[in-house]
Amino acid sequence: MVSKNLRQRQVLGSAGQHRLQSSSSSDGGGSSEKKAADNTTSKSNSPSNSKESIVKSTPNASANKRSLTFAIGGVLTLLGVAGYTFFRQPSVGIHDTTSTDSGETSATMSILESVAAKHAAARERLDGLSPADRRNEARRLNMLTEEEVDAVLRAKEDLWWLESPDNNGMRLRVDTSQVSSNSRIEDYLAWMPLGVNSSANLDDKKHSASRYMFSVFDGHAGFMCAEQLSMRLGTMLNESLGVIEKLADKSKNGDKGSASSTDLVRTIKQLERDSGLDWDQIPLALTATFINMDNELVHGALAKYRKVQDLARMDELLGPAVSGSCGLVAVVDTKANEVAVGNAGDSRALLGVRLKNGQWKAVRLSEDQTVNNQNEVARMAREHPGESTVIQRGRVLGGLMPLRAFGDCRYKWPLEAQQDLFPVLFSRGHRYATTPPNYITPPYVTAKPVIVKHQLSENDKFLVMASDGLYDQLSDDEVVDSVAQWYEANNGGKQRETTSTLFTEDSNAATHLIRAALSTDRLGRRSDSVIRHLLAIPAPHSRRFRDDISVTIVTFNRD
Repeated sequence: MVSKNLRQRQVLGSAGQHRLQSSSSSDGGGSSEKKAADNTTSKSNSPSNSKESIVKSTPNASANKRSLTFAIGGVLTLLGVAGYTFFRQPSVGIHDTTSTDSGETSATMSILESVAAKHAAARERLDGLSPADRRNEARRLNMLTEEEVDAVLRAKEDLWWLESPDNNGMRLRVDTSQVSSNSRIEDYLAWMPLGVNSSANLDDKKHSASRYMFSVFDGHAGFMCAEQLSMRLGTMLNESLGVIEKLADKSKNGDKGSASSTDLVRTIKQLERDSGLDWDQIPLALTATFINMDNELVHGALAKYRKVQDLARMDELLGPAVSGSCGLVAVVDTKANEVAVGNAGDSRALLGVRLKNGQWKAVRLSEDQTVNNQNEVARMAREHPGESTVIQRGRVLGGLMPLRAFGDCRYKWPLEAQQDLFPVLFSRGHRYATTPPNYITPPYVTAKPVIVKHQLSENDKFLVMASDGLYDQLSDDEVVDSVAQWYEANNGGKQRETTSTLFTEDSNAATHLIRAALSTDRLGRRSDSVIRHLLAIPAPHSRRFRDDISVTIVTFNRD
């Protein structure tokens, strides 16, 4: 691995073909409905280097990591990321920590403060201009330096090694990174082991899970829905798997007695009845979890608020329902050697497959649920027969681009509830607490996921999960090519040193991928000047040029 002092900038990856030039803008608070129709231009129809050591987590290592995280988080607040988004995970397994001596921390802080000052000055220049003048002025902003770009890209990167207890050689490397565009990032990432007692102190337990959940929650109309999903969905998925196993045991033993009647149990039983088929455990658990989680956020919160009638709790209870989020969740089973992906929205999962001839292939493990997906358009027509307005301008009732999502109560609540609560919510700053036109037969949006299950082979080398901000910049093949070249340059991520003649500027695979995406212009050409310019544009104006980008890369190491 090259050291961070080696400033070799070999651009890796094939040239891209398409790039989103403009995205929906956000207001001063950073809330924006997903691709809101009145704020968006159309999307193309085509498809740190630092010395690191692998150590077991210790109190000192964790404290050093947290201190740097909180310090950088404070400066990111100055950069317009009002709420620093933490990668939510239990502190278990092997964590690859970065050296965080005071000199390095101070240097990073100084660089990020310089970026914050440049953003503040740029914001003054751009505020109040007409859209055309603002676009022209944005092109004249001073670019960030290479060191400033590196600091922004690496501020939220992280790396974990997850061991398998099954002695089958499967070891997972997990690289994550995020770069915001909204003034508070609306994306959240999360992972957790499955089958571990959620009440146990995971810090004191040796990692023993053979299943892991990885997720990307791409929020819109605010961050609150995605934030709740990042905190709660994994726990509910664990609970779903436990319920399914108990029900299966009862059935196997001929026990006709009913299990405890909870909403989750009822959802699972209803899915089994409706399908008339035998479900595999993980697809059933994912489907039940998505449905039940959304019911809690949208309808459970409404019932709770109507019961307490406390204005002081209105934002807490109903804020996640008014905002929304796409949800992409993968369960990797190292014992069964398979991955199952549940998707509601337009985040995307790709498998990087190395063919026998050495070439790489991108395999989708999810499909975007937008109007470009004809199966989804047909489903909407079946569910709302005779309503010609169900899809307008490529969006649900003219407003929402993804056809499946969590939250978004404006497409799900009964009209009576909207008329009762939306005026109050709107007055409290929830600007998407408005009823869409032609609201006739709700719900119009569902969080029921589409599941893809895949048996992993020796040729399947890594899984890429990312919010749609990445795919606005790069095609599937470009994403896999970029990660593949990182993979080959870093010996599959297995060790720090490699004899490869290829070099990558970033030791973190997710950061490397985001750098490639933001270095690509509209014509697919890659240049450092592109990313230096894009990252110089401050929020909220940056939303006209790029979206939040959040990436998780899971590498399958089998030896």
